Amino acid sequence: MNKTEIEYIVVACCTCLRPETLRKSLKTYKSLIKPEHIKIDLLVVDNDKEASAYDVASEFGAVYFVEENRGIANARNRVLKEAVNLGATHIAMFDDDGLLDENWLLNHVEFYKNNEVNVVSGPQYVHFDKEYPKYIQENNIFKTGTTKKNGQILKSCATNNVFMQLDIVKDHKILFNSEKYVFMGGEDGDFFSRVTDAGFTIRFNKNSIVKELIEENRANIKWILDRYYYNGYSGGYLKFGDCKDKFKKFKYLFKTAVVFGFDYAMLFPSMIFGKKAYYNMLGMTLKTKGKLEGAYFAKPLNYYEKINGK
Repeated sequence: MNKTEIEYIVVACCTCLRPETLRKSLKTYKSLIKPEHIKIDLLVVDNDKEASAYDVASEFGAVYFVEENRGIANARNRVLKEAVNLGATHIAMFDDDGLLDENWLLNHVEFYKNNEVNVVSGPQYVHFDKEYPKYIQENNIFKTGTTKKNGQILKSCATNNVFMQLDIVKDHKILFNSEKYVFMGGEDGDFFSRVTDAGFTIRFNKNSIVKELIEENRANIKWILDRYYYNGYSGGYLKFGDCKDKFKKFKYLFKTAVVFGFDYAMLFPSMIFGKKAYYNMLGMTLKTKGKLEGAYFAKPLNYYEKINGK
């Protein structure tokens, strides 16, 4: 698929009920080294009908909208639609807890210009706001690296660090699925899978770096274990919730049940190696349990309530 010339970039994120975290994120936007001769605007879509992010967005000169229909897919679609309405040719997206490297946007633009690509995906690592116990900071739930190769072609990617041409939305009418994924994670994986199905190319750029800000509300065992379970449940549901092949689904359930039994059996021995090993094993056990229940019950969980309490 042909790529379009970069004339106007909207740098965008959606947010919901965490204005102080958003402020920390937008401070890093303010420090970006911006490519020359390209129009750039900041766009914030608030998924809180009370407009709790208005003051923060105004502080950083953002174009600001409120999306009253709750759900992450609704908020992301509003981001895309408003970027198109502004006349942007491209969009760079990050999450409201993302800390942008000063060369983030510049590296996205240079990679896009120098490669056969329509969508550029970058890595997201973690950044703790302060020191926490090792068994927290070194838990496997927090990414510290990536196995992707620079320039690697991807079948899909995430919205936490992505740069793409907007004719994908404007001309090809590809949007986030706001019915199936309205309160669940996975909407971005589904969106970008359909982008590649439409003939667009996604490549990985290791140099456009975002760091996910981990604060006290996440740097605790309850959040970590809830996240493991939810990730598993979401994966099982999205993979087999709509599966019509009963035999294929049974095979998955049987295999996952066996893995769950093994994980559970390893919990006690893992204690010998300390808290880090135990909580990683417990997390994997809960993730497998989530996979089993997501595929079996085939009902979506509300991500906002389960993980973020919103």
